[in-house]
Amino acid sequence: MDDPKAGMAGSGYFGQVNYERKLFPGVGLRLSANHNVNSTNPGPVIQKADELVNMYRMLLGEEGQYSWISDAQEWKQSSLMIGPALYIPIGPLTLEAHAQAGRLFITSPKVSLQGTSTSGNNPIDAVMMPVKAQSWGFAGGMSLRIPLGSVVQFKLFAEAIATEATFKDIALRGTVGGIEASHLIDEKRAVGVINTGAGFVFRF
Repeated sequence: MDDPKAGMAGSGYFGQVNYERKLFPGVGLRLSANHNVNSTNPGPVIQKADELVNMYRMLLGEEGQYSWISDAQEWKQSSLMIGPALYIPIGPLTLEAHAQAGRLFITSPKVSLQGTSTSGNNPIDAVMMPVKAQSWGFAGGMSLRIPLGSVVQFKLFAEAIATEATFKDIALRGTVGGIEASHLIDEKRAVGVINTGAGFVFRF
């Protein structure tokens, strides 16, 4: 789903693999691996480019307003999580709930920008290079499991994963009217995903 508060991240797709082991009646341990790929909203990068243009406007002698064409790659996030799970029988169905903690591995997107001024001068070609970050995070979710036999269950689930990651030395590079320029920034950003989907559970 697209969240207007998500900054540069948009909707996407994911894959998930879990291993669960019951330790006591109704209580188990859950290990999970997730991989998310999300589209990118280039709006915050365009905003940063406008800020840099305004910083150097007098130096460039530029009085026009810029319009932008962008090409953005995807956000990628992987996680390894562990934590307890609860199992609540509801007739033939099972309601499962879990809370986990673990390590997240995030790659920010490469974003390319082309800026054109209403003055017709100082065209801009800029690129934000991808950066990798790691951080500790948390996850929580629920699933409803429907038996398809003694071994296989069909499940519907929803899960949220959240962390706060620091992206260091994000490089903004480009040319302004033929003059090369570069700018490095560090940014601490809350990163979260909400996954909803369906899958199968194999009991053995």
